[in-house]
Amino acid sequence: MRRTPLLIAAPLSAIALAATASGCSTLGGTSATAAQVSGTTNLVLYSGQHEQTTALLVSAFEKLNPNIKVTVRSDDEGALAQQLLQEGSKSPADLFFAENSPALEQVQEKGLLAPAPAEALSAIPAKYDSPQGDWVGITGRVTCLVVGAGVPASQAPTSALSLADPKYKGKLAFAGSETDLQPMITALADKYGTKAATDWLNGIKANAAAHLLPDNETVTKDVDTGQVQIGVVDNYYWYRQAVDDGGFDKAHSRIAYFAAGDPGYVLSVSGIATLASSKHKDAAASFIKFLASPPAEKIIADSDSFEYPLLPGSPANAAEPPLTTLTPGTVGVDKLGDGSTAISLLQQAQLL
Repeated sequence: MRRTPLLIAAPLSAIALAATASGCSTLGGTSATAAQVSGTTNLVLYSGQHEQTTALLVSAFEKLNPNIKVTVRSDDEGALAQQLLQEGSKSPADLFFAENSPALEQVQEKGLLAPAPAEALSAIPAKYDSPQGDWVGITGRVTCLVVGAGVPASQAPTSALSLADPKYKGKLAFAGSETDLQPMITALADKYGTKAATDWLNGIKANAAAHLLPDNETVTKDVDTGQVQIGVVDNYYWYRQAVDDGGFDKAHSRIAYFAAGDPGYVLSVSGIATLASSKHKDAAASFIKFLASPPAEKIIADSDSFEYPLLPGSPANAAEPPLTTLTPGTVGVDKLGDGSTAISLLQQAQLL
């Protein structure tokens, strides 16, 4: 999904498919946009996740829960987080589904999230959940490189820090406005300090000067079409691009992972939370518990989002290597925080 740091007021797009909350009885409360009408509870979901996958999840939930309907507002996760901060306790949203944990932490820090349902928190390993217990990790993806077919394996960088080496000048593509890249920058700053992270970003800017692109989709496409040799992305962009172009066997690029444990090799978590201002917390909790269940995680694995389900025992899309075989660094969601460090560093480097 394309991301931008600007606030975009997206229209509400209703996905009204009938649904029952497992374990939910009569659900009360009203608000301007989330009202109980004729025994049906309407939830408003602010979603920065992939629209097609979110629609599949909402449809499946509603079929299981005929007394609940979910209206989805899809937008860039950064824009939605800012929207929630502006709306505060008057937000019409009941749920926030973010693509990366820092967006959730921004909202959590302002006290705008309710405690997550214990059942969902216990289902997903704690390292993928909110450090404060206010949101639940649902999917993950890892930072990697997309490398052109003409680049020998021996020449693919194995360290994130090496991307700033002048030998990659003119060969690198980078999308500084992508929120997906902020966890990598935060992890590098945590490991080496902000001075080293600043120098690294300045090196990235110099090496990618001819290929500073608006989003990771463009990075992936430009590498695949031979316009640049190497791009920094999250893994799922390559898979989605390959499918769009007719299949993996038609790709003119490949994924390359950093060395095991490299600080820039980050597993980022997508999670969901209930807003503290929601008048329908029981129904919202039912939706979160559904997302942390095997049926929902299978929908994610079978979809074209190519994200990793985080529920133990839930296999990923068969086209991808199993999550258990990947070896990202050990930085966790607690260290990634709210993304403010990465944003500040990107702004200083004039990459954002």
